[in-house]
Amino acid sequence: MRKLDSTLYYSVLKYIPSAIRMESINVGIAIHYPAKRFSHFYRTTNTKRIRSFDDEYDSTFFRMVMESLEYELNFGHLKVDTLDLKSKDELERFNDITDKDFLDNRISYLANEFRFSPVQSVATTDESLQKDIENIKDMYLYYDKPKSKRITRRKVQSLLAKQIKSYKLSNVKKSPTFLDVFGEPIKFDFKVNDDTLLRAVTFDYSKTENLIKELKLTLYDLQKIDYSNISKIFLIRNDNLEEKNKKEIYDKFKEELKTIKSKNKISVFPLSELEQTLNKGA
Repeated sequence: MRKLDSTLYYSVLKYIPSAIRMESINVGIAIHYPAKRFSHFYRTTNTKRIRSFDDEYDSTFFRMVMESLEYELNFGHLKVDTLDLKSKDELERFNDITDKDFLDNRISYLANEFRFSPVQSVATTDESLQKDIENIKDMYLYYDKPKSKRITRRKVQSLLAKQIKSYKLSNVKKSPTFLDVFGEPIKFDFKVNDDTLLRAVTFDYSKTENLIKELKLTLYDLQKIDYSNISKIFLIRNDNLEEKNKKEIYDKFKEELKTIKSKNKISVFPLSELEQTLNKGA
C-alpha cells in the first residue's frame, strides 16, 4: 500500500479590488493534508475589515466566491469521531485528494480580484496537524484573531522551521552563528546551501518602540559582521503589514537595508513567498 504524503500544503487567498493600486488583503487559506485525505478552505470571518478596505465591496459577489471555493476544496474531517459519509459525486470530484499537486490544480484558475499565493509546504504529523493549521490561520488571517494574540518572532520561526524541513534540502544548517566586532555571537535561524542565511522577523508588536528597537538590532547585525562566503541574506517576515504605522516602518526598514554596504544581497519578504524565492536563487 502506497504511503500517503504527510506534508501539509497551504495557499493564501488575497483579495485585490483594484488592478491599478494592487493593494491586497488576506481573505482565506486553502489547506491540504494528503495523509488524512483532508482539504479545507478557511474563509475570513471579519467582513467588516473587508468593507473598510474596499469602498465598493459587493457582499453578494464575495459570498458567492467563498462558497464556490468551499465547494471546490472542502473534503474530509480532522476529527476521527466525525461521521464522514461522502456522496458518489464527492468521491468522484475529489479522486485526486491524495495527490501532492491537488491544491495547485484546484486554485490555478483564479485571477483578477482573487488570487492565491504559490502553494507552500509544512512538515507536520497527525499529532501536530491541528496546531499547525491554527498557527497558519493566525499568521495570515490575523484580523480574525484578538488583537492581544500577536504574531511573535517565535511563531514565525516555528513555521519557518517546518517549511524548511518539508523542502527536504540536502544542505541546511540550523542556528548558524557569527561574531560581531566585540566578539558577541549573532545568530541566524538557518543557513542553506552554504551561501544563504535566513532569519525570522516580525512587525506585529503592540508597542511601536519595541518594533523599532528590534529592527535597529537587525540592522546592526547586518552591518557589523563579515559574512564571508554568504551571497544572500533573507529576512522572513509575518504577513500583517496593513496597519499604516507598521507599513511606514517596514518601508523605512527596506530603505535602510539598501544603504548597507555589503556584497550580500539582502531581501525581506513574507513566509508565503519562501519556497519560490529559494528556488529562484538555486
